[in-house]
Amino acid sequence: MTETTRETGMNERTIISVRNLAKYFPIESGFLRRQVGVVKAVDGVNFDLNEGETLALVGESGCGKTTTSHCIIQAQRPTAGQVLFRIGDAEPMDLTRMEKEELKEARRNIRMIYQDPYSSLNPRMTLLQIIGEPLVIHRMVESQDELQERVAELLRLVRLDPSTLNRYPHAFSGGQRQRIAIARALSLSPKVVIADEAVSALDVSVQAQILNLMKELQTQLGLTYLFVAHNLAVVKYEADRVAVMYAGKIVEIGETEELYTNPRHPYTEALISAAPNPDPDTKYRERIVLAGEVADPGNLPGGCAFHPRCRYAEDRCRQETPELIDVGEKEGQSHLAACHFAEKLELTGIAGAIQREERESA
Repeated sequence: MTETTRETGMNERTIISVRNLAKYFPIESGFLRRQVGVVKAVDGVNFDLNEGETLALVGESGCGKTTTSHCIIQAQRPTAGQVLFRIGDAEPMDLTRMEKEELKEARRNIRMIYQDPYSSLNPRMTLLQIIGEPLVIHRMVESQDELQERVAELLRLVRLDPSTLNRYPHAFSGGQRQRIAIARALSLSPKVVIADEAVSALDVSVQAQILNLMKELQTQLGLTYLFVAHNLAVVKYEADRVAVMYAGKIVEIGETEELYTNPRHPYTEALISAAPNPDPDTKYRERIVLAGEVADPGNLPGGCAFHPRCRYAEDRCRQETPELIDVGEKEGQSHLAACHFAEKLELTGIAGAIQREERESA
């Protein structure tokens, strides 16, 4: 293990390590536009993305998950923190300290798929131009024939007819356009793909097709995914681990099955209870309706940011900000939660019902 690896705590499987990541936006007021505060869109986020896995980043709109993904690829420069990226046995590189040319080279290995397949593709460019543009910019092809051959190969990879490479995006459906976006993301043979709400704009049946395709490509190409989403049903199908964000912070992170059956943060419990349940006869149908509004990142409450909406909140929650601690009960499996009562709280929603049923049947 290298000195840098020891210092950062990255294990042998870690490909991206996000450390104390923060992104603040100034609040200005008055004629002179003086700064009167900050919006803490991302505030002290920490997580590791391991090679070959799918980590989902979930939460309500405005929680900071998309800003986090943009800070990882440096589309937005973070206010503070590190984004360490490592390929194989090489030394970790801090993307936040890279200059333009260095960052351009690093981005070959970290690509992004955006939410809206209609606005993310240039309507004036053909598929050959859209998918081939990264190859040309990074000088990965030497001739037009080689470019066409590579684009045709990518179209076949995402189950599209290579004879369509001279058509424009308007000739394709939403699901087909997202396949085009995936082909573009894969054009440089990246190690990591960040999918920002990649299926939320699609019909349910088309969502399933795209999710299955992404799973197949992950296995086939050895990809690592950071999957940004708000749909808990999609996340449960796609992700190996889940990180839950609220008001710019990660409040819980753990293995998908463990987090769904044994959430240790009240916000996670509420999100799970609101997810569509495919089994109408299930016993666990309690719906937890959160009171109040989502915390304003420009005017956060004291203590735990979730306490105004939490049905378990006590005085301590209003005064002290909880740390993200390991509350996992399974050996060798990390389960982190930022709640003062995470270790002893018996949740009364879906998770609590499951736990009580298991104890009764044991």
